[in-house]
Amino acid sequence: MKIKPPHLSLSLKFALSFGAIFIISTLVFEAVVSETSEYFMEKEVDSKLQTKISDMRGVYELGGIDLLTKLIEKRAAQSDSQNRIYLLADADFQKLSGNINHWPESVPRIAGWTEVEDTDENPNEYRFLALNLDDKYHLLLGLDTLKEEELEDYVFLIFLGAVLFSIAGGCAAGFFLHRNLKNRLDLISGTCTQIMQGRFSHRIPVSRTSDEIDVMAHTLNTMLDRIETLMDGIRHVTDNIAHDLRTPLTRVHGRLESLLILTPGDKNRQLVESTIAEVDQLLMTFTALLSISRLETGELETNFKPIRLSHLVKDTIEIYEPLAEDKGQQIIFKDAVPNQHSSSSYSSGDKPLISGDCDLIAQCISNLLDNAIKYGPDNSAITIRIDNSDTHVTLSIHDQGNGIPEAEHKKVLERFYRVESSRNLPGNGLGLSLVSAVIHLHNGSLKFSNETGFQVEISIPKASTLPTP
Repeated sequence: MKIKPPHLSLSLKFALSFGAIFIISTLVFEAVVSETSEYFMEKEVDSKLQTKISDMRGVYELGGIDLLTKLIEKRAAQSDSQNRIYLLADADFQKLSGNINHWPESVPRIAGWTEVEDTDENPNEYRFLALNLDDKYHLLLGLDTLKEEELEDYVFLIFLGAVLFSIAGGCAAGFFLHRNLKNRLDLISGTCTQIMQGRFSHRIPVSRTSDEIDVMAHTLNTMLDRIETLMDGIRHVTDNIAHDLRTPLTRVHGRLESLLILTPGDKNRQLVESTIAEVDQLLMTFTALLSISRLETGELETNFKPIRLSHLVKDTIEIYEPLAEDKGQQIIFKDAVPNQHSSSSYSSGDKPLISGDCDLIAQCISNLLDNAIKYGPDNSAITIRIDNSDTHVTLSIHDQGNGIPEAEHKKVLERFYRVESSRNLPGNGLGLSLVSAVIHLHNGSLKFSNETGFQVEISIPKASTLPTP
């Protein structure tokens, strides 16, 4: 199953989550502090009003309405009275004394607490306390809460600045955390990519922090060391067997050719010739094994340069065309042109280039065309097509055979694996393995499909520069 690249990386998600939690915590703390400070400031205002009205009730009980009227007039005449409201009214709520002319409409004419919000007519907020004196008089005290509002606004601005600072700090911390974590994860991913490309000696860098990622990197490196040791052992065994057997097989091949000259009779000569063919097949098998091993480990010397895929295809067709004609097969070559123009509208120099090793690509094409001829039915057509995209050149070879079951598409790339229906045909099960190794070396892709026959499609990146004329 192929994992799709995430829209947001794990490190970025972690950084964003950390920043979001930090900001939410700051907002919750700001709300709690604001509500708490507002509650205590309101209690402070209520305490002041309660103290003043208790004093005035004491004056009324001590000296009656006249003494209370004089006290209110005195208080109303003070310089700071503009922030306070004093009103003494009769039973009909008509003014007897105070610094306002009438009972405020927004204040209920009953004893108790009232808070009046600011309006266009009255830009200040007041906290009122009304008191009934013997059902004959009504006393109203009000206190401006401007200072408390300013303090609340000040607290709000402080916490707003704290939130903005938290956002900036969270973004900065998240950015550095994201970059650090992403860089370290990219190192692991890059090393794994190098190993998948056959560079088994690469290891994940380990920093000096000794954190969880370093522990994981150390564990992965230990695992890679063990895997490399096992693969080296298997490869050495395979290489040694191939090397050790190629020499005696080559000697046997030479002796059989000498024996062929000295052998009389057609039957005996045919027997020697079939034996030589079997020895040739063994030598080809060991050669293919060594080539695949060196391709996968990166030990094979390559000569990458810009080449024209269409030229290699034409040369390969010339070699295999007689073999196809023996089976009554026809090889059709379609070289698609960039921008979908006809083939007559451009010169051969305009055809796309790929970057690769000419010998390896030619061997790859030969293996695929040989398979198409071998497994395609007699008197059928084999179609070879080259298509171009902005970045890749794609070669497809389509025959009219039964093809490979979809469940075995990956298995045929394994060494010596052969489809059950083709076991009676000559071959060693290494052709597609070699093709896969060559395409992988060229950073290309290999795909099979069963549509009105069998099609093999290889895609190789275009060369970045044109060859010098």
